[in-house]
Amino acid sequence: MKKTCTHQPDCLKLIQRIIDREATPEEEAAFLANKEQCLPCQEGYELEQSLRKAIKSNCSSKCPETLFARIKAKLFVVLILISILIPLFC
Repeated sequence: MKKTCTHQPDCLKLIQRIIDREATPEEEAAFLANKEQCLPCQEGYELEQSLRKAIKSNCSSKCPETLFARIKAKLFVVLILISILIPLFC
């Protein structure tokens, strides 16, 4: 088993894509085959899964409706201003 990964940054990005279900089946199969031979990739995969699981279990609260309404109103005002100002400068 490899103790170092020569393409670790790419593997970390691919791990995130796999967990987010954005990787193609071919990419996922190639990574999983490589992961069995590469200790840093195994550890990175397990760490990312653990982090996602911890975040998901600890971040279950919802945004209060009043806060959501205020944010939505402010975004609406910003969109109105943008739609007015863009024609003036274009």
